Amino acid sequence: MFQNDGNSQSPHCFQQDRPIFKIIRKNASQCPAIKNHTSIHYKNQIFIFGGYDSKKNHNDIHIYKDGIWTKCKANGKIPESRNGHTATLVENKMYVIGGWLGSGTYASKDVYVLDLDSLNWTLVNTMGEVPGPCNMHSADLIGQLIYIFRGGDGKDYLNDLHSFNTKTNMWKLIQTVDNQRPPPRANHCSSVCQNKLFIFGGWDGSKRLNDLFCYDVTTNKWIELKPLQSPSARAGMCMTTINNKIYLFGGSGPQTTCFGDLQCYDPIKNAWTIIDLQDEESFDKARAGHSMTSIGNLIYIFGGSCGSHYFKDFFIIETDPPPQISVLYFNNISINQYFKGFFNQQKYSDIIFLVEDKQFYAHKIILSRYEMFNKMFEWEYKNLQQKVQINDCPAQIFEQFLYFIYTGELQYDQFQQSVEFYRQLLQMADYYLISDMKTFCEKQLSLLVDNFTLPKIKLYAEQMNAIQLLKFCEWYENHNN
Repeated sequence: MFQNDGNSQSPHCFQQDRPIFKIIRKNASQCPAIKNHTSIHYKNQIFIFGGYDSKKNHNDIHIYKDGIWTKCKANGKIPESRNGHTATLVENKMYVIGGWLGSGTYASKDVYVLDLDSLNWTLVNTMGEVPGPCNMHSADLIGQLIYIFRGGDGKDYLNDLHSFNTKTNMWKLIQTVDNQRPPPRANHCSSVCQNKLFIFGGWDGSKRLNDLFCYDVTTNKWIELKPLQSPSARAGMCMTTINNKIYLFGGSGPQTTCFGDLQCYDPIKNAWTIIDLQDEESFDKARAGHSMTSIGNLIYIFGGSCGSHYFKDFFIIETDPPPQISVLYFNNISINQYFKGFFNQQKYSDIIFLVEDKQFYAHKIILSRYEMFNKMFEWEYKNLQQKVQINDCPAQIFEQFLYFIYTGELQYDQFQQSVEFYRQLLQMADYYLISDMKTFCEKQLSLLVDNFTLPKIKLYAEQMNAIQLLKFCEWYENHNN
């Protein structure tokens, strides 16, 4: 909330609602309760592979499509069961790299490819500077290259960066300046935004991290970003990019605590923002080792664990909520209550409005808080007592218009819940430049938008330059076609 010094003639309190994303929980009874698995999306399907269920690793493939989960039978050279691997979508193929196989000192260094149309697995014969075992690492596609920030190998924590060319199957070690690279870590998260690789957090063997690094492929340089309001230190969280914003969910904190928060990083502002989540039913969202996949503006989060509890569910987060309409308010409630006692009272009245067959007593000193009335009184109505005829406005509307100016609120009745009432009040507010009333009407009209009222409310927004209301109507139109 922003407040100025209180000397402005216009409303001097601005209330901005924080974005609220809707979250919907779904059951995944056909799937195992697992963590450290992977998920990718292809042709409006989500493919889940691998993971650990507290007893053993998996190498199954589960596909989610149109609200239904299906366990699929693959063929070819099927990978060994694993967790802590990565899966990267490249055209119609899923590249699975590394992972912990459940035994031995080191993790896997293999690269498997699944044809997502035929469900045929292939073990790739790679060449070049093979990075070695990879576990709890990250993998991100930029162009035709998969960038691996290696994380762990099953024994040590690492910070080497490699690229894998999906056209030539060639590995390359990327040489960067040592003191610019992120410190060694595993179980971090990563995402690509505008052809830059972002690495956040993780576990360095002794503590959890909350630093954020960016690798620019064009300059071959790392930079630590040091953004505003960084999330708590954590590991086992996930990130994804939607519309040039990076979303982070969950992760594990100290002493087996887990997070169930959604945070958004804006690369332009270099700042994190906590997003409020609104669920239809209360459920435990805090988890780590889950997977996170985006389709359009939707984020799909599957599985994971918190302590010894493994989740057998998934949920969807809508990242394109209705535009929030901000309403301007006068911030001194006691003054408004005092003005209320003078509403339509003859005492101290120095101007009378004539509307239809009624007259309304008013006070220039109160109305002059608004610039248009102030100019009217300076140039047009200088007499001590003045009668002003108001045309083209019903008395009932004008009464509420005047009441709002005195009190910052309306006298509600059944009629005032209608689109027509708020249209007329919005028209008055727009004509007389009553900004707080205008934003109030925009908010109320947005609550009345449905498939039937949308065309006329959108037209009113265009006619009266109600920008916030117009944006809401456009959002509703895009989401309900």
